[in-house]
Amino acid sequence: MRMTMQVGMWLVLMASVLAPSLSLAQDGPPPEVPGRVESDPQLAAASRAWHDAWRANVEAHLRTVAARGTPRDLLVAGWLWPRSDDDADTQARAWLQAAHAASRGDDPLVDWALLDACATNDARCDRSLLLQRLMAADPGNAERLLAAYADAVQRRDMAAAERYWQAAADATHYRAHFSDVGLLMATTLRQVPAPPLDPALAAAIGEDLGIGRAATPQDMADTTVLGINAAIAIPTLQPIMQRCRAQVGALPADARTACKRIYTLLAADDSIVIGPAIALPQLVQWADGDVEREAARERLRQFAWVYENVMQLYQRPAAARHLPADYVDVFLRDGELAAMRHQLQANGIADEPPAGWLPDSPEHRALLTGEPPTAP
Repeated sequence: MRMTMQVGMWLVLMASVLAPSLSLAQDGPPPEVPGRVESDPQLAAASRAWHDAWRANVEAHLRTVAARGTPRDLLVAGWLWPRSDDDADTQARAWLQAAHAASRGDDPLVDWALLDACATNDARCDRSLLLQRLMAADPGNAERLLAAYADAVQRRDMAAAERYWQAAADATHYRAHFSDVGLLMATTLRQVPAPPLDPALAAAIGEDLGIGRAATPQDMADTTVLGINAAIAIPTLQPIMQRCRAQVGALPADARTACKRIYTLLAADDSIVIGPAIALPQLVQWADGDVEREAARERLRQFAWVYENVMQLYQRPAAARHLPADYVDVFLRDGELAAMRHQLQANGIADEPPAGWLPDSPEHRALLTGEPPTAP
């Protein structure tokens, strides 16, 4: 459970991987190098001792949580169980399979989380049953229909895949459960008794995490939660991008219409930054008429302001930037974009762009101005 990446960058960086137009990410955080903790033998030893003690407390707490026997408790215990050897993985799988067996479909959060948790932990779960229950519980949710589409493609049932794709295009909303799962995990980990952090170690960890303050035990828990959320975000969105990316020339008209409907729903979900990062540039390109195009451009401009300014924060020395202590609380309550705006405000930066502002990203600038992209 060692954390080495800046807390506020988990999903921002995932967005840069998935959305090529976010070229600022290439000038973002430098390649990982040994931080203060790793470079100092005394601090490194103190860090190992702290994490070993915390891990022991985490394991003890998760055993207590799993013993309650509810599907949610078994799920969170299995997903958060520290990995290090085959025995640890066996324990995680056993709890996840028990969560699946105990679930009766009356808790969509458990079913949704098990789709990823079972796959990543090699636990035996009935994906088809989970997906059918999820789609029945929320039939207008494109996110669940797209998950069913991806599963159908994987088993080469193209007739079923097409039905799910068209249903996703006709859906009324796109909603994943990243925030709900994250809140469940954060609540659980924050309940774990944590040994005190030596002030020198706390300051060094805070510098390595890039949060502009001394780290706290809660930061250790919260960073773990954001890392897990980042890991489950990518598989959900890959099928959309694959289907909606023209291999040669432009998308056929019917494919473009379906993709535009799905991207419109995706852009409206700002629980994680990846959705708008992927969808907004495409909606500018697919806009029908000047009025729609200008509205799409303004949404992209607003997004680019937040994204670029957060990225630029991480160009500053660690002491010259600040991550609010309640960043993760805002993230899980209001969504990642809201948390990023909160982070800007904490660093004295407006959360909306001034009139006439244009982004540095050549791709975004070109979409906003209608001119060909040029190198920065």
